[in-house]
Amino acid sequence: MTDKNSSNALEDARARLEASLANLSQEVAAYKGALAQSREAQEKTIQEMSSQADRMLALEQENHRLHEQIAALSLQEPSGEDGDNVAAVEAEKNALQQNYDLLKRQYTSLQDEFEGLQNQIGDTIPSESPSDPKLLAQVDELLKERAELKAELDDVIAELESYLSDTQPAVGGIN
Repeated sequence: MTDKNSSNALEDARARLEASLANLSQEVAAYKGALAQSREAQEKTIQEMSSQADRMLALEQENHRLHEQIAALSLQEPSGEDGDNVAAVEAEKNALQQNYDLLKRQYTSLQDEFEGLQNQIGDTIPSESPSDPKLLAQVDELLKERAELKAELDDVIAELESYLSDTQPAVGGIN
């Protein structure tokens, strides 16, 4: 009878162990899936932010060129043809300003989306489950890269805003 009880206890222990291992395997698979999805979303967001930064740089260069044209035109003697040129440059400047404002709103939206994804990643990573150190190192590296990109984009936006605020009074009232 003792052998039968020992055998049942061992079978019960084996069944619990197998159930625990199956549960752990499912959690690891879910964690890997969530991490892969968050990485894809993060990479897409980083690419979009990079694209936005490139577009902002191009707009900044175009804006600078237009400000130089306006400054050169303001130094010239007024003529009937200059009025048409100034109006064309003004229209172009207004279009660029609108594009810049749109890009800034898109950047803010992307930044909010990225922070939401980061929060979602934090929610999907179980704090008490065993973790792969390599995987955690990769996550940390991605977070560092994201922070660097964010800082870089913030610097570009700050420079562009500073440039716009510095150059607008020099245009002679043309907005």
